[in-house]
Amino acid sequence: MSDTTMQTVTATDLKQEIRDNMRIGLNTMIWGGPGIGKSEIPQQVADELNIPLLDFRANLFDPVDVRGIPRVVDNETYGAMTSWAPPDIFPTEETHGPRGLFMIDELPTAPPATQNAFLQLLLTRQVGNYKMPDGWSCLAAGNRLTDGASVYQMPSPVRNRLMHYELEPSLDAWCEWALKNEVNTTLVSFMRYRPNLLYSFKADEYAFPTPRSWSFVDKRLRLTKNMDDSRLFFGIAGAVGTGPAGEFLAFAKIANKLPDIDNLIANPSSYMPSEDPAVLYALTGAVASRAKESTLENIMKLGKKIPTEFQVVLVKSILAIDKALFQQPTIQSWISDNSDVVL
Repeated sequence: MSDTTMQTVTATDLKQEIRDNMRIGLNTMIWGGPGIGKSEIPQQVADELNIPLLDFRANLFDPVDVRGIPRVVDNETYGAMTSWAPPDIFPTEETHGPRGLFMIDELPTAPPATQNAFLQLLLTRQVGNYKMPDGWSCLAAGNRLTDGASVYQMPSPVRNRLMHYELEPSLDAWCEWALKNEVNTTLVSFMRYRPNLLYSFKADEYAFPTPRSWSFVDKRLRLTKNMDDSRLFFGIAGAVGTGPAGEFLAFAKIANKLPDIDNLIANPSSYMPSEDPAVLYALTGAVASRAKESTLENIMKLGKKIPTEFQVVLVKSILAIDKALFQQPTIQSWISDNSDVVL
């Protein structure tokens, strides 16, 4: 499939598209490069709707596996007939509940014959002796032909049964997710500082930066608080490559040299202004992570001492952590004073 024919969407828009398609009985197909969240976003939708998600890798199935294994059953007229035992991965109301999301992952990496075997399931919601419960919705995901993955051209009849979307990495969406999930704040600040490194896929490299591989870095950082640990470089480089790893650790050294953040929030007047973007990104990330009703007034006093573009980063980060703070007078006052700025 030609990538130019697809609608490009961010993670936030894609989640809404999945919900809309579920309501009207359409099947969603998510295309995109490795590590950008094609599998994670449907799980987030399922979690938000409080429904289960069942997923399996299409490339692990042969065409006959989709229909099910044949078995002989008694028949009054013919004595014996062949019936089909569907895979237990397929959802049933008795086992999995009346509503849910059924995800066919890595669909383009399955041979065309297997893809065609799924056509009946996508078209009629049944295959062999299996019928999908009415409350369940289908979606699929996979890499594009241009991603250097081992993918097959998707047969036209299969393509025509799906709503197609190309997922693009979104810095704001990743940072919001990261802050909600308590990802290392220095790492989040670094992404703001070097947004081009959120996703830099190169097919001929083993390790490269993606939203997924940066989440691996966060797990590695949980092992140590010492950014000077020589072993840390190897752990980070193993996830995102040597260049991005070196840049992040250089940024982290700057972040470690910031004054005591809690004291700075308690005494905003003690802040010594800086024009270094790395320092300002590190500062806004560290300060935002401490935002709550009791500290917000002083945080916004501190925010007034930094350039407007970094005030925007600060407020975005605060609201990503706790949207309820949007109603606080200090936030409302900032929005009023900066009505020309788009959050």
